[in-house]
Amino acid sequence: MWKELEILRNDYLNLGLRDAIDYEKFSMISIVYNSTKIEGCSLTENDTQLLLEKDITAKGKPLQDHMMVKDHYNAFMFIKQTAKDKRKVTVELIQDVAALVMKNTGGLINTISGSFDTSQGDLRKAQVYVDKKYFPDYSKMEGLLRNLVNNINDRIDDVSGNDIIKLSADFHYNLVNIHPFGDGNGRTSRLMMNYIQLYHDEPLIKIFTEDRADYIDALNKTEELEDISIFRNFICQQQIKFYKAEISKYKKKDRGFNLMF
Repeated sequence: MWKELEILRNDYLNLGLRDAIDYEKFSMISIVYNSTKIEGCSLTENDTQLLLEKDITAKGKPLQDHMMVKDHYNAFMFIKQTAKDKRKVTVELIQDVAALVMKNTGGLINTISGSFDTSQGDLRKAQVYVDKKYFPDYSKMEGLLRNLVNNINDRIDDVSGNDIIKLSADFHYNLVNIHPFGDGNGRTSRLMMNYIQLYHDEPLIKIFTEDRADYIDALNKTEELEDISIFRNFICQQQIKFYKAEISKYKKKDRGFNLMF
């Protein structure tokens, strides 16, 4: 599988697809669509494109869904520039991304342990229970995040080849399981995964919305079996799927175009 990934990556890069006009923009829009759809956004991929390109809203669909998409895209643009500047990962950077993700859909949350604002990237001050699972106690958030960013920074400049995407997967898996924010953890984790890709000028990773169940299953099994290779392999499979789809689309152009009247 990993050898196939390497071969497809080289085929993809050799086609020069990323040099096509607006290719990167459309890739980002597609990733934003898939990432927000995983979180329940009602916008279609066409809705997402029209919103981000033309500022046209989808009739009859919630305003909050539109704001979720716009916030996600703006957060993407932020990490793109930040990665270009080769900024190392910090807790503050992760919080900045989380704040952008939740800028227009987050807000102040009051708990018996204190108040925190998801639109400001504040670390949560409450216990979180999701799908038969408790995430780490909020009192451990900062320590876990510091350990995570130290590990990422120790490796970020030394990885190459398939180890880059493995590092991206590791970052995603650990960040989403720390679950440091009151909301937006999945979107933030997927963005930080792509931060590693952008840092190394590697193709972006898209988790396909139709594979949502497999995605969640990979996260759960990785934790259950304490085997990070499970989630790494899932991300590898997603990237293989992406490369195959893009290469196939490119090759279709060679079939030619016939005028029709």
